[in-house]
Amino acid sequence: MTVRLVQFKDTADVAPCPSCGNKTDFSIHSERCAEDCCEVWARCSCGYQMESGDRLEDVWGGCDNENVMAAIICWNDAIRSQQPAAQAAERTA
Repeated sequence: MTVRLVQFKDTADVAPCPSCGNKTDFSIHSERCAEDCCEVWARCSCGYQMESGDRLEDVWGGCDNENVMAAIICWNDAIRSQQPAAQAAERTA
């Protein structure tokens, strides 16, 4: 597995971690998951990470700049898709 630590500016378009609210400090992970496929994903500094279905699949993997941005896009999509469900649950509580 390859890991790259990244830090985004406060103004970057990064959805806040649902666990701790962080939106700047992440590690990007790349791990082989099949013979010809790697998963690339973002993990918050608190340890929170997305489920396997919300990760980038890439033939070569790696933590280069393009995969960092793609992993954060996957992070944003997954976090933002969870927010409406969480808000609805709060309204019914």
